[in-house]
Amino acid sequence: MQKKLIALAIAGLVSAPAFAQSNVTIYGVADAYVGIGKHGENDFRGVGSGALSGSRVGFRGTEDLGNGLKAVFVLEQGFSIDNGSEMGSGYQRQALVGLGGSFGTVSLGRQYAPGYFFNYDALSGAAISPQSILSVGAGMTITPNTPARWSNSVAYTGSFSGLTARAIYSTGADYTEGPFGPRPAIETAGKPSEDDAYGLGLDYSNGPLKVGGVYQVIKNDYAVAGLDDKQKEWGLGTSYDFGVVSLHASYQSVDNIYGAKDFDADLWQVGLIVPVGAAGNVHLAYGEVEFDQPGRDPEVKSYTLAYTHSLSKRTTAYAAFNRTDNDNGLTMGLVGYGHKAGSTFGGDNADLFAIGVRHTF
Repeated sequence: MQKKLIALAIAGLVSAPAFAQSNVTIYGVADAYVGIGKHGENDFRGVGSGALSGSRVGFRGTEDLGNGLKAVFVLEQGFSIDNGSEMGSGYQRQALVGLGGSFGTVSLGRQYAPGYFFNYDALSGAAISPQSILSVGAGMTITPNTPARWSNSVAYTGSFSGLTARAIYSTGADYTEGPFGPRPAIETAGKPSEDDAYGLGLDYSNGPLKVGGVYQVIKNDYAVAGLDDKQKEWGLGTSYDFGVVSLHASYQSVDNIYGAKDFDADLWQVGLIVPVGAAGNVHLAYGEVEFDQPGRDPEVKSYTLAYTHSLSKRTTAYAAFNRTDNDNGLTMGLVGYGHKAGSTFGGDNADLFAIGVRHTF
């Protein structure tokens, strides 16, 4: 009898469902550079943060729930490595939880809109990229910057045979700033749906070829007269790796920037990457953004020449130069703008030369 009881106990242990397995990964980026630059009357000499990648620390985890289902979460905070200060409050970059499986992943929280991944440029969405400088400066949400991080959102991501689909719906867009001052505060006293945002992105990769498109809309319900139209954006991009050189290009357009009717802009950029030896790459990128608004059509041009060298799988040394050429009234660039009282505002070149190192962990 005792042997039978022991055998039954062992059989019960073997047949019992396995406990869910979970794991948590700590990851991050530390990126700093020594820079020399100028913009108008402002001269920059010092250490800066995040020329290639924004410095950050994060926690990423999964738990196996069985039957192909898993729970996922991400908590990610950015910081400025030049002075050690955090950027924003809480987990400013990402904070999400969701469920994933063979169908893809559905997540809730503050997370990336599809426009964040629209990186068909020779610098892969780095801060020194013309596409990054011009898109965020023009108030676009198709950008590898904060305007493409949406709070209060539900998102979907799925990858199938080289095709990646992304979709998002946010119940409240975020406060951002652009070249014409701060975006007005969102009016939350009206109908709940009047400040929603949504987007869809598709990217296809097949060997050396990559193509993609994205569409995003932000509804505006501002307590400011005349700023109540939807901001609509779309973009198309492609890249092709020939081995000896890879080519990158994209075009994007936005209507009703900040909800201002007939305040539009178009941005295009091209670039190339040339491998140098086994560990180095030369990057060259050029972009232009042209505004279309009643009474004036200013434009901004930007170009970057950079060299990156992989010291290891996790550590990259780099040197880069960017010039951003502004029309009157515009002040885009990597160096803060300064001007004398009584002089014409804006319209100056913004130059930055940087030598730095990026480490990922």
